[in-house]
Amino acid sequence: MNDWIAIGALALVGLLIPFGMMAVSYLLRPTVPETSKRATYESGEIPTGGTRVRFNIQYYMVALLFLVFDIETVFLFPWAVVYLDAVESDAISLLEILGPMLLFVGILLVGLAWAWRNGAVQWAQTPRQAATDTDRQ
Repeated sequence: MNDWIAIGALALVGLLIPFGMMAVSYLLRPTVPETSKRATYESGEIPTGGTRVRFNIQYYMVALLFLVFDIETVFLFPWAVVYLDAVESDAISLLEILGPMLLFVGILLVGLAWAWRNGAVQWAQTPRQAATDTDRQ
């Protein structure tokens, strides 16, 4: 049997099962249209205000910086394991082992310096910083 036939059959089954379940649930579910079913659920409370809430962009920036530096650690741990094996084998020079990781960490430090200079890591501004920002504009 050709491998592509098995992959195609598996993909077909993988698509037919969810779509079949949705079709069966659409046919069997009760339909009782009510306006209360379409209302926004607020933990049993009557909804107040609009649905659009403005969040501080700083939450997004902190989350983004966290992800960048969290992924950095994901790359550093396997490198540390390989580094230990490479140092013990003496097959590669120290510059060949440390070079790529130092370049990687250097690029991340440049990004951190840029974010720091632009104020992305500052949670709140002091009155003096706010005054200098208005002077720049």
